[in-house]
Amino acid sequence: MSLKLLHLADVHIGLENYGRIDPATGLHTRLLDFVKCLSFAVDRALEERVDCVLFAGDAYRTCTPNPTQERAFAEQIRRLSERGIPVVMIPGNHDLPVAFGRATAIDIFAALDIEHVTVVTKPEIVRLETAHGPVQVLCFPWPTRSTLMAKEEYKDLPESEVRGVLERICARLLEQLAKQVDPAVPSILLAHLAAAQATYAGSERSTMIGSDPVFQTSTLANPAFDYVALGHLHKHQDLNPSGKPHVVYPGSIERIDFGEAGDSKGFCLVSIVQPEEGPSTPATRTTTYQFVETPARPFRSIEVTIGEHEDPTEKILRELRRHDLVGAVVRVTYTCTEEQSAAIDLRAVRAALEPAFFVAGLARRLEPKKAPVRVEITEHIGILEALDKYIDSHPELWPLREDLKTYAQRLEEEG
Repeated sequence: MSLKLLHLADVHIGLENYGRIDPATGLHTRLLDFVKCLSFAVDRALEERVDCVLFAGDAYRTCTPNPTQERAFAEQIRRLSERGIPVVMIPGNHDLPVAFGRATAIDIFAALDIEHVTVVTKPEIVRLETAHGPVQVLCFPWPTRSTLMAKEEYKDLPESEVRGVLERICARLLEQLAKQVDPAVPSILLAHLAAAQATYAGSERSTMIGSDPVFQTSTLANPAFDYVALGHLHKHQDLNPSGKPHVVYPGSIERIDFGEAGDSKGFCLVSIVQPEEGPSTPATRTTTYQFVETPARPFRSIEVTIGEHEDPTEKILRELRRHDLVGAVVRVTYTCTEEQSAAIDLRAVRAALEPAFFVAGLARRLEPKKAPVRVEITEHIGILEALDKYIDSHPELWPLREDLKTYAQRLEEEG
């Protein structure tokens, strides 16, 4: 018997950079991009008839989405619910309010008691009945500092020690919960967190490093689990490619900025095959997964360096022709001299960029002026030889070389 799961995370509906209002719908074009990718994932879940969808957090850009953004996300969750596909959701750091006790951005699904949708906002194990048998999911939402600070013994803890204490407490809790799973039933760890050995994407490198609680891969890759479904980092990666279990970030479903231009975006289809004979345990079950790319918006960052004797406009146009600009968010940076910059036909360049979805920038980077080469002149050489060396280092004097040397010779004779 085989269980098929769909694992996705980091939808970030509400992020509206590099776009505009779509006149046909009145919605921001980037909202439509993110919904398109989410809809693509739900379409695949329905086509594959998956047994369960695991959502590892960050449904929205902020914890206070507007009604339009809530509707966009809810419409896709409803499609799964109507087909009877169980959905397990945990909040990510973007879904969580700053103030302790306030609702998360996804709590509305629990409040409405939507059929087949389970929202888990604290570490716990949930057991689901699916079309191909039971599955248990150890849910581990984003670990918040506010929860730690609510405990009396940690109220006066220095800020520099908070992260380390939080990491140790969460690691112990994760280990305790892992011991409670039934080894005879396929088990998933669904968590929104940062793993120490993971690769950060784009702007994540500067905004997250040093602030997130971090978990060792060895802590997450507990053999009690058949698969570890993570959220939080936008780059798809498997931190334990040998399996037993795979520890996987599917990445975000759509590109956030130019730092993610080269990253594939998507979700994972997971298959857990149980033995036909003998006991079913994590050791006897086989887990595989497939990364599926979404139709994410392409980002192109184009760098052009214009040589000293090159036509600047033609060089930029030639470089643009090398890239597929259709439907892309494009940023162009060209390096040239002040004289070349003044000669660029910007109208022609902008016309060449018309196939792009959005032009994020057409920026000039001036080439620094080269410092003149210092001529080494000593007292042991004559005035004509010294003058020759000086003229060699100043091209603007080359046409005057003979005249200057003639006058120099006269001065030398007169002296």
